[in-house]
Amino acid sequence: METTQEHFSKQVTDARQVFLGIPTNENDDLEIVSLGFEKCLPEFLIERDSYPLICEKTSKKYFTTLEIITGGKGELILNNKKYKLGPGSFFNYGVGTYHRISSSTTHPLVKYFLVLAHKSHSESIKQISEKPFFPKIRNLGEIIELFELLLSNANSGSNHSIAVCNHLANAMVLKISELLKSSKEKQARAWDTYNRILQHLRNNYFRLRTIDELAAEVNIDSAYLSRVFKRFHHEPPYRFLIRLKMGHAASLLLSTRRLVKDIAFELGFENQFHFSRTFKSVYGVSPETFLQTSD
Repeated sequence: METTQEHFSKQVTDARQVFLGIPTNENDDLEIVSLGFEKCLPEFLIERDSYPLICEKTSKKYFTTLEIITGGKGELILNNKKYKLGPGSFFNYGVGTYHRISSSTTHPLVKYFLVLAHKSHSESIKQISEKPFFPKIRNLGEIIELFELLLSNANSGSNHSIAVCNHLANAMVLKISELLKSSKEKQARAWDTYNRILQHLRNNYFRLRTIDELAAEVNIDSAYLSRVFKRFHHEPPYRFLIRLKMGHAASLLLSTRRLVKDIAFELGFENQFHFSRTFKSVYGVSPETFLQTSD
């Protein structure tokens, strides 16, 4: 016969684990099955598609596990996808979902978990489950505070401790849902900003000289502009600006045979020497050599 000890991992230290039981009623509220805090041992490895003591067929409830990493490093395989784990990583899975969690041997994982019972149509759980893994949740401190409140009340032994914990669990799910939604909205805004920067660069590269000029024209702080652009383009915006300029310069050299100094002036360079050095940094040869090799 399974025991509550089999429900929890033994590959941990300084663990605080609480099993509250499998709910048997049919109400629509979220109810806690178990929760805990765990410092994983270097050899920590969990590979399973179910939780001991939980069987979907024994209850009219569904079960979802939420886990959040607060320290260390590790790896997660969930729904056949591999993810890196670090502070702020959040993931969730249901009974019957294969998952493999392993810890770094040099930086063992530190994490909280919460196993919830709920009806299949729980909207708050659906919102969280839409994205089973999130690399870094914001406001991690607020989530840790809620977990600590849960653990404190779960161990209080009062007549209302389970009811209080269930209400706190509802608050936890709503808070995580709110943080995930705001992160998605922030990501969407950043993407829109990046596209606005990109289009302005493509349309005006021939006259733009600096990123400060670009930032002023698109009404964005230059430091933020650089961060957003590099986030989606994987190179600094000034480097991309230079590549656009030099691509245009190469085209003019080949098609018009204009003087190098005239092309340099048209593209906003103060002198021919600066232009030639920049051209060579992109193409590996000077404009003059480029022309000769193209003949």
